[in-house]
Amino acid sequence: MTLSILLKRATSVGDRFRHLAITVLVVLVLAVLLHAEAVLTTGGAVDKSMRYDIAMSGLNGRVDAVTARQRISQYAATGRVSDAEEAWLFYNILASRIETWSSGAFGAFVSASPQRKAMLDELSRDVASIEGDYAALPDREALARIDAVLEKAVGVIDRIGGEALMDNLVEAADIRATLLERQRLQNILVEVLVGTGAVLLLFMSFQARSLRRARATAEQTAREFEFAARHDPLTGLPNRIAFHDALEQAISSGRPRDADRLAVLALDLDGFKAVNDILGHASGDDLLRSVADRLRRIVADWGPRDVVSRLGGDEFTVLTRISGGEDEAVARAKLLIDGLHEAHTLSGGNVVVNATIGVALAQDEESGSSMLQNADLALSHAKATGKGRVQLYDVSMRADATRRRQIEEGITQALDEGDIATHYQPQVDMRTGRIVGLEALARWRHPALGWIPPSEFIPIAEASGRIVEIGERILEQACRDTLALPVELPVAVNLSVAQLAREDLAETVADVLLRFGLPASRLKLEVTESVVMKDTRRAIATLKKLKALGVSISLDDFGTGYSALSYLRSFQWDELKIDRSFVRSLDSDRHSLSIVTSILELAARLDIGVTVEGVETEEQVALLTGAGCRVAQGFLFGAPVPASDLGALLARGGRAEGETRSSASVAAVSPARGIV
Repeated sequence: MTLSILLKRATSVGDRFRHLAITVLVVLVLAVLLHAEAVLTTGGAVDKSMRYDIAMSGLNGRVDAVTARQRISQYAATGRVSDAEEAWLFYNILASRIETWSSGAFGAFVSASPQRKAMLDELSRDVASIEGDYAALPDREALARIDAVLEKAVGVIDRIGGEALMDNLVEAADIRATLLERQRLQNILVEVLVGTGAVLLLFMSFQARSLRRARATAEQTAREFEFAARHDPLTGLPNRIAFHDALEQAISSGRPRDADRLAVLALDLDGFKAVNDILGHASGDDLLRSVADRLRRIVADWGPRDVVSRLGGDEFTVLTRISGGEDEAVARAKLLIDGLHEAHTLSGGNVVVNATIGVALAQDEESGSSMLQNADLALSHAKATGKGRVQLYDVSMRADATRRRQIEEGITQALDEGDIATHYQPQVDMRTGRIVGLEALARWRHPALGWIPPSEFIPIAEASGRIVEIGERILEQACRDTLALPVELPVAVNLSVAQLAREDLAETVADVLLRFGLPASRLKLEVTESVVMKDTRRAIATLKKLKALGVSISLDDFGTGYSALSYLRSFQWDELKIDRSFVRSLDSDRHSLSIVTSILELAARLDIGVTVEGVETEEQVALLTGAGCRVAQGFLFGAPVPASDLGALLARGGRAEGETRSSASVAAVSPARGIV
C-alpha cells in the first residue's frame, strides 16, 4: 500500500482532527523512512569501505609496479647493495601481486575478459623473465631489461586497474538499484509503522544505535590501520617510516636548548641468527620482544620525546637528545648494551646476547636520512672491527664506504678489461737454490685508486658474488702461463670459500685443464683451514673429487687453526704450507722453531710435502734447512711478478734482485698477500 492511497483515505474521512492526526503520522512515517534509508545507505557504505574490492587491488598493483621501478632506478643511480636488496624485495612484491591477480575476485574479473587474461599472462611471463637479471646487477643490459619490463608493467596494470575501476562503478550502480529496491520494501512497512508509534520510535532508536556502532567500528578500524602502518607488528615499536618522520620532525623543530643535540643510535644484536637456528624462530621472536621491552624501558628514562624503533630483523634504532656531546651519546649506548646483556627469559630457555651500536650526532643542516646512514656506517665499522662495542661516526667512514663502493663497482670493469691480473711468486729448493714451483696470486691496479691489495678487494668480491669468476679467471690464466714456461714447473692456485662450495668445481677444473692442455700433475690447489671449516663434509667431498683428477691438494696456513690436525686424518693432503707467522719469529722465539720442526717430522711420517711461507732473511733459511725443510717461498727469493717477468725470474734463479733483503725493507715494499 503506497503513501498516496493512505493520503486519499485520510482525505475521505473529513474530520479535521483525524486529518491532522493522519498528516502528522504521515510526516512522522516519512521522517522514519528517511532516517531508515540513511541508516541503510550509511551502514552499507561503511560495510563496503571495510571490504577489499578489485579496484583497490588494481591500485595496489600500480603502486607495487611504480615502487619496483623507482627502486631499480634508485639502485641504478647509487649502486648501493642496500638499494639492490630493496629493488629485489619490491620486484618480489610485484611478482607476488601479479600472481595473486590470477585468483580470487580479481582473478574472476580478469578471466571474464580473454583480452585482459592474455595481457596479464604476458605481463606475468615478462616479469618472471627478468628475475635472473636482478642476479646480474649491476650489468647495464640487465638494468635496461628490468626497467623496460617494469615500465610495461605500469602501463598494463594501469589499463587493467582502470577496467577494474569501471567494473566497480557498475557494481556501485547495482548497489544504488538495490538501495531503491530496499526503499520500496520500506514503503510496504508503512502500515505497520502507522499502526504503532511506539514501535516506530523503538525502531528509530535501534537504527540510530546501529549507526553509532557502525561509525565507531569504522573509526576504530581506521585507527588500527593507521597504527599498523607505522608500527612493527611483532614488538609494537615504531617502524622505519615512523622513526624517519620523528627524526625529520625533531630536526625541523630545532633544539629545545642551545646545548642539546640529536643523536641516532643504530643497534644490531650479535648472534641473533644462532638463536633462531638453535632455539627456533619462536624463541627468536621472544628475544626480539624482550629486547624491545628493555630498550623501551631504558630510553623512557632519558626523555619523553626520545624514540625507539625496530627497522627489521634484529636492527633497532634510538633517537635521543643529549646535552653532553659525544661522551654522553657513547655513555647512553653503553647503557643499552649493558641492559640488553642481562639474560632474556625465552620459551626455549635463558639467552644472553650482546649488541653492537653505531652512533651519529646531528650536524648543521643535516637531514634525517643522512644521520641514519651515518649511524649505519658507524655500526658496520663496529661490526667489522669487533662486535659488542660502541662506535662513533666520523667522516673517514663515509670515505671508506665510498672507496668500497668504487671497488665493488670496478670489479666488473676490471674483469672485462683484464685489470685483475695473475702474478707469480717462486717456490724455491733452499738447498740448491732451484725454483721448483710457482704460486699464482691475484693483483689489481685500479685506474683511479691504484694498486688495491687482495686483502681489501677479495672480501668485497666475495660479498658481491664475483669471487667465483675471479677465481676461475686466475685458474685459467695460471694454466695458460705455466704451459708457456720453458721449464715444466707446477703452479699453485688458491681456492676461495665460494669456489669450494660449488658442486661443479671439479668439472670446472677438469674443463680448464683440458682446454689449455696442462697436465693435472702440474696443478696444485691450495685451501686454507678456514675455507674447509665452512662446511667440512662438503669441502672434503669436493677435495676428493679434485684429487681424483690428478691435481695436488695443499693445506695452506697450516698451524694457525685449532682443528688443523683433525683435517690430516680426514683427507690425504699432498702438501702442508707452514704459515709465515711461525717463520717471522724463528730467530727470536725458540717455540716457533720447535713447532716448525714438529710439523716437518709429522709431515714426513704422513708422507706429506711441506712448503714454508714468508721467508725473508738468510738467517731464516739457515734455521729452516737445519730443521729439515727444503721448499720455501718469500721475498728473499722473489716478490710476485707478472707472467711477462717469469722468464727473467727463472733465469735469475732462486734469489730476488740484490740477493738478500732485510725484513724491514721487505716489509716496506711487500704487497698484501692474495686469497686467490
